Amino acid sequence: MIYDGLGAIGLYRGLTKGLDVLIDWLSQNDPTELPLGITEIDGKRVFANVMNAKTRAFEDARFETHRKYMDVQIDLEGAERFKTTPGVTVAAGEFDVASDKGYCHGSPDNDDLLDGTLEDKHFVVFMVGEPHMPNLVTEGAEVGPLKKICFKVVSDAFWGEV
Repeated sequence: MIYDGLGAIGLYRGLTKGLDVLIDWLSQNDPTELPLGITEIDGKRVFANVMNAKTRAFEDARFETHRKYMDVQIDLEGAERFKTTPGVTVAAGEFDVASDKGYCHGSPDNDDLLDGTLEDKHFVVFMVGEPHMPNLVTEGAEVGPLKKICFKVVSDAFWGEV
């Protein structure tokens, strides 16, 4: 996981080809001007999904994982908490290859949860294979609306296949 201010995203240049494409795009474009839905940045290699979402309680959430794409998330309106875990997880169903998404829960003895708050002018990168739980309600707030961008960035291992 990478968590930082959006103004510092250039510091992560060189980590992956797709992240470099996104960094270049962000230096020339205002992500707040993207319409709802999918916008291709570099075809299926790098694209944005702008969505209206809703925060949820931790008890109502589960971790998600991806095998092909990393998520780079930015909140446009509202704020959310997120969690990741480097610890053991338990699958919660079959992995959906077509949508590149699987779900899991932390094992009962797994207390290695990392978390943060995503809000205006911050971003988080969830790496391929990293269990993450986005869209959690912030401490002291009520469940509510959230407008966000999830940039999907293909991993270098699949760069030539997309």
